[in-house]
Amino acid sequence: MVELAEYPPAELRLSRLAAVGGVLSVALLGACLRWAHHWGAQTDSLVAGWALATLTALAVSPRLLWREEVPPGPARIGLAGGLLSVASLAVFALLYAVGINPTGVCGGG
Repeated sequence: MVELAEYPPAELRLSRLAAVGGVLSVALLGACLRWAHHWGAQTDSLVAGWALATLTALAVSPRLLWREEVPPGPARIGLAGGLLSVASLAVFALLYAVGINPTGVCGGG
């Protein structure tokens, strides 16, 4: 078993960044869907944060999975979160295209 202290600090930071990006991507997508019927600075900030987190997770994670000097766990979390977020968005887009509004359940406002 390899100890975390054996990994280079820069690689550990990138690995943690990937994991945080993946988790934030899923969490912010949920928040975006919750607030989708509101328009304004709050919704715009949520969408911008979601996009940034998703792009970070999807840009950093795959590169780290191929490197032996990086623990794979956090990179896998980042990639899974980014892909889950994009896949969920695709499913919601398909639902919306067939006439189902996934964000309409909260009643608007």
